[in-house]
This record gives sequence, structure tokens and C-alpha cells, in this order.
Amino acid sequence: MTTDVLTAGSVTTRTARVRLPAVVVLGWREARRILTSPVFVVMALLLVATSGIASVDGGLAPRWPSGESWYVAISFFVLLYAGLLTYAAAHLVASSARRTHADRLHEATPLGARGRSGALCLGVLFGPAAVALGLTIVLAFLGADLVIVENEGALGGAELAQLPLLVLGAGLFGVMTATWLRFPGSLPLGLLTLVFGTAWLVGEQSGSTVPWFAPYTSAESWLDTAWTYAGSHAWHAVYLLGLCGLACCATMLRERTGRRRWVLVTVVVLAATVVAGAAQV
Repeated sequence: MTTDVLTAGSVTTRTARVRLPAVVVLGWREARRILTSPVFVVMALLLVATSGIASVDGGLAPRWPSGESWYVAISFFVLLYAGLLTYAAAHLVASSARRTHADRLHEATPLGARGRSGALCLGVLFGPAAVALGLTIVLAFLGADLVIVENEGALGGAELAQLPLLVLGAGLFGVMTATWLRFPGSLPLGLLTLVFGTAWLVGEQSGSTVPWFAPYTSAESWLDTAWTYAGSHAWHAVYLLGLCGLACCATMLRERTGRRRWVLVTVVVLAATVVAGAAQV
């Protein structure tokens, strides 16, 4: 049996002799917890059940979907559902210690509160964001062989690059919300803010550039609206990356010790996000 020895600076595995920072090892474990959250499990079962019911109801014989069908299904799942599911799963994992009254038990671990928060952020990166990146690579291969997807062009490279950033940002927002809003009901409050805030920004099409500041990707190839052609998707990807960084910084600023360093990091990330936001329009 492999024995793991956890120290403040590293994790040593006797059999494999691997030395990694403790926050990275904990990040891998948090990634597993997020991916195995009941949110994803229930959603997966729901998708399987609804797909089966739709096939039976429509009198359709089971068959292997076409490349175009896979492209549409994967892209819509990442665009519409993956971010929201990741937000809920990350929030539940980040708030689990508080909800189970196990906060004091964590004080005995080598990592402090900021280290555990960093591990949660890494968990979102190693878990849902990595899965979304894999799905994006699949979309890139499928899209290369498709000329038409539902009478519209396939997503471009800059648009595809935004998909894992959507999932990463949603998960980091969930961690940030659970870290700062330590009361029952913070999960639906943050979810409503994310959904309705995005809907409000995207709905403001009169100015033609306001929707570009939403934490969402505007599928230029799929949406026949003027504002989707009024900006740069490459800069929008950088803008989304900046929002991810700001959510991470906000989480790390929750602890008072060592806050000055993170204030400086936040200022740099905020400046880069503002530049990207201005450049995208």
C-alpha cells in the first residue's frame, strides 16, 4: 500500500518518490471532489434518461450520432450547461467544511486557509476546466471536417478558446462566492447573479458593444446579431481569462495575512483585464 506523507512544503509518495507542493496535491483531490459532485452525477443521469425517453417517444431506433450531431451537442452543453454545473459543484465543495461544521478540523492541516483556497482554485482548473478543454479539442477535430453546422459556420479558433475559460470562470466564481458569502442561500444568490447579470449584459444590444463585457462567449458563427461582429473574439478570450484571474484574486484576498501581496497581484490583473476589455471592442 502506498503511504503518503503530507508536509507544509511538499508531498512525498514512498513508492513513486514524487515530490509536489502540498497545494497542488490538494488541488488534484479537490478536482476529483468537484467532478464527482452530485450536481454532475444527477445531470449525467438526467441527460441519459431524457435522451432515452426522446428516442422511445419519437420511435427512433438507437444509432450512432453523426459528427455534426456530436458537434452541436458538445458545443451547446459547454456553452449553456457546463459553466452553471461547475459553479454549483465548486460552490458545494468550497462550502462543504462550513456546512458540515468541520472548519476547525482544517486548522490542524499544514496548509492555511489561503492555501486551501488556492487548492480549490486549482481543483477547478484541474477538473472541470481540463474536461472542457478536452471537449474543446474534440470540437476542433469535428469542426475541421464540417462545412455547415445547422446552416451556420463552425466555431472559429478564438471562439473555441473561450469555452474552457467559461467553465473555469464559473467554477472560480463559485469558489469566490462560497468563500465570501458564508451563509445559507449563497449558492442560489450567486447563481441568479451570474445568470441574470449575463442576460442583462447580452440583452443590451442597443450600444452594440455592451454584450462583449459579459462573462460569456458570443458565438459569432451561430448568432445573427450585429454586436457579435463588432469586436475581437481573441481579445474577448483574454478578457475572460482576466475575469478568471480576478475571481481567484478575490478568493485569496479573503484572508488578512499576506493580503498586501495579493492586492498588488489584483491591481496587475485588473489592469490587464481593463486593457483586454477595451481592446475587444
